[in-house]
Amino acid sequence: MASTNQSPFYQKAEQEFHEATSDEERIACLEIMMKEVPKHKSSENMRKNLTNRYKKLKANIIKQKKSGKGGQAGIKKAEMQCILIGFSNVGKSTIFKTLTKQEVKISPHPFTTYQPQLGTFYFEDAPIQIIDIPSFPNHDKSLINSTDTLLFVVDNLEQIEKAEKYIYRTKAKVILIYNKEDILTESEKRKIEANLKSKYKKFNYIFFSNEPSRAKVDELIKKIFETFPIIRIYTKEPKKKASKEPMILKQNSTFKEATEKILKGISGKIKRARIWGPSSKFGGQIIGLEHILKDKDTIEFQTK
Repeated sequence: MASTNQSPFYQKAEQEFHEATSDEERIACLEIMMKEVPKHKSSENMRKNLTNRYKKLKANIIKQKKSGKGGQAGIKKAEMQCILIGFSNVGKSTIFKTLTKQEVKISPHPFTTYQPQLGTFYFEDAPIQIIDIPSFPNHDKSLINSTDTLLFVVDNLEQIEKAEKYIYRTKAKVILIYNKEDILTESEKRKIEANLKSKYKKFNYIFFSNEPSRAKVDELIKKIFETFPIIRIYTKEPKKKASKEPMILKQNSTFKEATEKILKGISGKIKRARIWGPSSKFGGQIIGLEHILKDKDTIEFQTK
């Protein structure tokens, strides 16, 4: 793939394409290259070649997933996943421990985290998967590019620009966690916040510390949850209480899609469906299969 007269973004993506070690990384590079390639007639063959490579890699990933060989070894992506990223000694592992209550190795020495650490925390009753990966530049590129949300931990503003080359390909939403708030003076904090609001306003940010208050932890968890385009749906059987754990669905999912997630093909056997919650006009409203659900709805149905 020739890079003659291509944009710097194209050239960088092309270089990383040749250095990539996984199909996920190659696909992320190709998406940028396809976006950056000129639209004029002389570039038609280049666009065609890029598209063909993209389709082949996509097909290969689908094949790997079906055979059980795809994805990061030992890590199955949950319906809500976030990943801790940042440079060494910014406090990623301490935040991981704070959220998950899991014991982790924390050290003042660089690169203590040498392999991904997997954990779970909850927003209300919804489980969120979190992974603490090795620090830049020893990070896992495929995880960064495939996750839903990045928790970008820094303890100085210079780290933000330095990290751009590591995260520019990701489509994940990013929460900037400015850590070690407890060692900042009020004046320093005001200056940092002014910078974040002006120069880095694209980031949803939060100040944090090694010993945060419960309110601060809850604030961070709520911010993380709000990055996921999902709804929580509860199920119940007639004359019984609703489930305690919600089913996770995409926003604007229908009642039919919810039932199909429970059991494939069951939507065609439903004779009556009822709903309680935000999308109902009243509790126990009878609905059809195409009823659009909202967060915290409870559904009940009977089959033929």
